[in-house]
Amino acid sequence: MKVCRLCLILVVLDFFQLSLNAQLTYKELKVEYDSAWTYKNLQLVPVRFKETRGRLASGQNHLPALSLREALQKHKIKLQEMQYEKGADINWLQLTNHSKQNIIIQSGEIVAGGKQDRMIAETKIIAPGVTDYIHVFCVEKRRWDNKAKDFTSKGIADIELRKVMDVKGRQNEVWKEIDRQFSAQKKTSNTWSYLNLYNDSLRADTGYINYFLKKYKESDSTFAGYLFITADGIISCELFSSPDLTGIFFNNLVSSYVHFSILHGSTPSVTQDKIKDFMDKLLSNEQAQKTFIATRGRMHLFEGKVIHLVAFAN
Repeated sequence: MKVCRLCLILVVLDFFQLSLNAQLTYKELKVEYDSAWTYKNLQLVPVRFKETRGRLASGQNHLPALSLREALQKHKIKLQEMQYEKGADINWLQLTNHSKQNIIIQSGEIVAGGKQDRMIAETKIIAPGVTDYIHVFCVEKRRWDNKAKDFTSKGIADIELRKVMDVKGRQNEVWKEIDRQFSAQKKTSNTWSYLNLYNDSLRADTGYINYFLKKYKESDSTFAGYLFITADGIISCELFSSPDLTGIFFNNLVSSYVHFSILHGSTPSVTQDKIKDFMDKLLSNEQAQKTFIATRGRMHLFEGKVIHLVAFAN
């Protein structure tokens, strides 16, 4: 059993070797201050790798890795609650990868079903044939069905809820943030399902998604991530350890910021000096980065190496 697990780890490490050796600092990255993409209330400042990097998110047979949405739609994974004598654990799900490709799970993704809807709390790589456990938070506090429903992908949470998850990391704080959003929008719900809020706000303007997706497709693929800006403030910066990961998550990434920008934003007007000051704190070196993110973000690791980080401005 130990030998088989070692083989699986080596397979994944082989396909992600360059990714795992990457440092998400100025040593490998450059911020394109003069090449920002702006649409209405949201601005993205690209962060690129200095050198061209190969396709790093492949599974066996050099097939592209599957996103969680694709894997669920194609029935390549089994996602289920962990059962105990007194019921299911609301903060963990079990995932089995039945495909021949790596499956990439993104922090903040929402899955509807089970006995309660959940928000995934970590970015993770699930190798072919592997069963693993995913840390999640409940986002529907007043539903607990006797019979679990099949899980389906529902996109990604807005950045306000993700910030609470990443910075505070407690279930009661996640529920409090959902309550706050219901109150702010003067809405109520029988189960206080976050999806009742999120779907409505996302449909308000698909122009954001279309614009940024077009910009991404017209560019080359060396992106490590982006700095997100609205009005006179920086929202956050999200970075990944390979261009492939950035590409897999790009649509989700933009979707997460649209809600906040529509409700709370205005025309972006942050100075380059302010942006550079923030990025210097984040990218100067690995130790400074860890210190900076410790109280204002989250690092997601794979085999001890950073594969995804998010840092909030305040």
